[in-house]
Amino acid sequence: MKHLLNKGTWIRPTDKSAVYTEYENLGRWGIRVTLFGDSAKVEALARDQTARYKAPKRLAATVHPPSWFEKLRGISFEDKIMDEVHRKRRTALEENTEENRNLDKDLE
Repeated sequence: MKHLLNKGTWIRPTDKSAVYTEYENLGRWGIRVTLFGDSAKVEALARDQTARYKAPKRLAATVHPPSWFEKLRGISFEDKIMDEVHRKRRTALEENTEENRNLDKDLE
């Protein structure tokens, strides 16, 4: 995973988990990927926000290892995580764009 997620920072809060956090240079919104033993949580969140317990699907998703059928199709756990990371990056970009529009309106 480290070779695919290399724009942000990695930390190891416990022996069984790892957390990757990535924010755009001037953007308030970014992504967080939390890797557990057999699952991962991918979130789009603001810098000053903590993780939400029951966040809407648009902002957070839990990724599980591929099912037997997915394995037959050649889908790996890494593929599933990266697919969700791309979705959450798009969400973070939309949120940053929306905030910039609102800021521009306030300045007018």
